[in-house]
Amino acid sequence: MTIATSMSAPNPPFHGGRLHQAAQQFGIPVENWVDLSTGINPHSYPLPAVPRDVWQKLPDAGDNLLDIAATYYGSSHLLAVAGSQVAIEALPRLRSHSRVGILSPAYAEYAYHWKRQGHDVKELSVDELGAQIAYLDVVVVIRPNNPTAELLSYTLLKRWLSILQQSNGWLVIDEAFMDALPEGDEFSMITQEPEHGLIVLRSVGKFFGLAGIRLGFVWADPVLLATLAEQLTTWSVSSVARWAGAVALQDDNWTLLMRQRLAKESQQLCTLLAQYDFECVSTPLFCTVQLSTIQRQSVLCAYQYFAERGILIRNFEHLKAFRLGLPKNDMAWRQLEQALSELKT
Repeated sequence: MTIATSMSAPNPPFHGGRLHQAAQQFGIPVENWVDLSTGINPHSYPLPAVPRDVWQKLPDAGDNLLDIAATYYGSSHLLAVAGSQVAIEALPRLRSHSRVGILSPAYAEYAYHWKRQGHDVKELSVDELGAQIAYLDVVVVIRPNNPTAELLSYTLLKRWLSILQQSNGWLVIDEAFMDALPEGDEFSMITQEPEHGLIVLRSVGKFFGLAGIRLGFVWADPVLLATLAEQLTTWSVSSVARWAGAVALQDDNWTLLMRQRLAKESQQLCTLLAQYDFECVSTPLFCTVQLSTIQRQSVLCAYQYFAERGILIRNFEHLKAFRLGLPKNDMAWRQLEQALSELKT
């Protein structure tokens, strides 16, 4: 594969989770905030204390992480990466100049990095992608989508893949939010054996609430995985991340119970929003609200309204929408409900 040449790019995208910045801007101590801006599971996997030898040793790719991940994802064709963000940044460097279609709206890092490497990028709707698929080299789909919660069908994606395969194209599927779905294992595009041109990204941080360890996986054919691995730094995944991932991924009972809990709390959030005349779309980890359902002049007004009450949300100005993650405890739920009740009055 030919490495693309980097070109100038727009400013990096804005993300949620900038809690200290918000605390300084609005004059509210960090400990008094409810952070609903990230879509990360607020109920983190209860890791035990990290063994001392894990802190002391260099990362060992020969450990049991990939074997455990193979059982969890149903395939051994995996590459561990320091969060799926690493793959998002690296994949555009593995192709020469390409025509890239991204299902939009989407996680903004995709368009940013493909453009940054000089590719022609179009942000398209489902219908537009279907109409232009024969003229594209790469298609990127987040499934379920962030922030729209849309879940494209397996049949449609397989049809697109077959078209892309005819010209050595790629179908990149980001399944960062897949784990939280009650039927996530059934919906995943990962199969035991890889398919040419199909690349699936998975995140440990979102569902397991362990974003701080920076761990994810890429599933693809062995040649592509080897090429991608060459782009990564030595020991890119830390010993602590490898240990933590191995512990979390093999806890099937926790996974089952957490999926049930998140489904219940997501419904609770949607019900709460409906009580105050909000309409939303949701996955088990977030709800996205359209601006038209509230009497505010802009998304920034909604962002400021909640921030002034110590609640950090994720605003999407271009979509006229904002996103709420799940509150982590009863106090956070009460703080959100109080803000909603004041907004209605």
